[in-house]
Amino acid sequence: MSGSDERTGSMSDDTLDRLLSTEPGRTDDQGEDEGKSRQLVGDVIVAVDIGGTKMAAGLMTMQGELLDRDQIPVDHRLSADGLFNSLHTLVNSQLVRARDHHHMRPVAIGVGCAGPMSRGAETVSPINIHSWREFPLRERLVAGTTLPVYADLDAKALALAEGWLGGAQGKESFMAMVVGTGVGGGIVLNGQLLDGAEGNAGHVGHIVVEPNGRRCGCGSKGCLEAEASGNAIEAITGRPPSEPTYEIMQRTGRLVGRAAASVCNLLDLDLVVVGGSVALGFGATFFNSAQETLDEHAKLSFSRGARITPVRLGDRGPLIGAGAVAVRGMHRARRAARSQQ
Repeated sequence: MSGSDERTGSMSDDTLDRLLSTEPGRTDDQGEDEGKSRQLVGDVIVAVDIGGTKMAAGLMTMQGELLDRDQIPVDHRLSADGLFNSLHTLVNSQLVRARDHHHMRPVAIGVGCAGPMSRGAETVSPINIHSWREFPLRERLVAGTTLPVYADLDAKALALAEGWLGGAQGKESFMAMVVGTGVGGGIVLNGQLLDGAEGNAGHVGHIVVEPNGRRCGCGSKGCLEAEASGNAIEAITGRPPSEPTYEIMQRTGRLVGRAAASVCNLLDLDLVVVGGSVALGFGATFFNSAQETLDEHAKLSFSRGARITPVRLGDRGPLIGAGAVAVRGMHRARRAARSQQ
């Protein structure tokens, strides 16, 4: 099983409700080689979240319950292979805990990773992880674990999580944002998580919010990520984003609200849920400023009244989102297999 996350079937079959509402289950031959001496009581996904400052891994049930998790910092001094080896060790530790501590059967790996990436994360090139350029992440994880691997952008994964179990439950259209080391977005429109030509739809961090502003890692100037991310805040203030001034929290919220208004006006959205260490760390000051700016710029009849709120899943969201990517991928793989019978 390759674990590739190519879309199959009709688009109408790929709504969030359909993809995440039922347990995909395992194939008949999975788990037969576990041995008779150990009784495994259920299936789990190994969820992996990869950002610019840390990599996290955890165990998620098919119902979205997070059973375990651990994380390590991203060591930017390491080579591409060295960084992957750190991730591989982290993932393997969760595989061991799944079987030996939780008595659960790992059936797949789900990954949410900063982008850009090629479709299905065959290669990833996170802007804030310089050693990974067109790095074959999915192939390396498949080889290292022998499990199917499904991957998507981290903010798109968060959108899946919030639409499934979080603050966007029941919403047909919304945007999820991550405002942390970098800035990313995932957009659900009419029940569909938008992919784009190569799977990179939703890069809201590269909406220009300050014309002729700071140079961004993407090469442009004045992008939201260059002005409001954790890296940008530290570069602007000389202080870590964990030690912000009131003015920085307000400014960051204002810039995020400006970008959110553009997307709401463009796509007819009335909800933006925001997570990430910067947004959640800045708290009410950030969200009040973002909402005021959103109100100021979303004046069309369909976008007036749009809300910007914290993610409901908190810091569990990225891993639950990564797990949701795997659940979605397993559904698609099973549907594709049935269609070929």
